[in-house]
Amino acid sequence: MLGLLCILSIAFCGLFAAPAWAVPLSAVALATISYARHQPLFRRAADLGMQEAIDHTLLSSLFNGLTASVLAYGFGAALRYLSLGS
Repeated sequence: MLGLLCILSIAFCGLFAAPAWAVPLSAVALATISYARHQPLFRRAADLGMQEAIDHTLLSSLFNGLTASVLAYGFGAALRYLSLGS
């Protein structure tokens, strides 16, 4: 639920023309939420010596958060553009 709230807030940032630096901030927030949810799994994987897999998973999570943030911000900005054009 917290992740959806973060995505909704970045969509509102796009809608209300907030600065674009809100996008990477939202991506970091989404990656942090993901890490917090899966921390026990990361700890078990680290005990098994799977650090490379952990690093790859964290980078993928950050990339996915960045993608979701950019799309949400873009959709909010598109909605703002459409509403101003009417």
